[in-house]
Amino acid sequence: MAAPKPIIKQEENVFQTLKKILSDAQISTAFCDIVLDGENCYSLKDKNQQEFYLISKKSMQSLVESAKKLEREQYLFRLEQEVYKSMPIDFEDVWCIALKEAKNYKKEPKLIVKNLKKRYPYLFLTFLNQLDTTDNI
Repeated sequence: MAAPKPIIKQEENVFQTLKKILSDAQISTAFCDIVLDGENCYSLKDKNQQEFYLISKKSMQSLVESAKKLEREQYLFRLEQEVYKSMPIDFEDVWCIALKEAKNYKKEPKLIVKNLKKRYPYLFLTFLNQLDTTDNI
């Protein structure tokens, strides 16, 4: 049976995409006589009925920080899933080592756990070792 495929491909790196959009934006300054509230988001339409949104710098920074936090949480969740799949004897020990290995959240979680299993095989449960010990009894 084939594994189900996701209908919509999820964006891998939301933060990087948002950063690219902001860096590619052409900034032009226009002055108006209106006093804007920094907490609100404003929608503007041009003569072609195209919508534009105006938000404060503080709100944009908050949005970027939220995107970073979401990306970090998704990465840690994938790493946690990989650690659980590998059947650790003590999850907390493996988790601490995996977090040290995941510097800057750049390494793939599967590769981190694979390397941990090679370097610290005694931290993981293996059925082959258990079968060998039961045969000797």
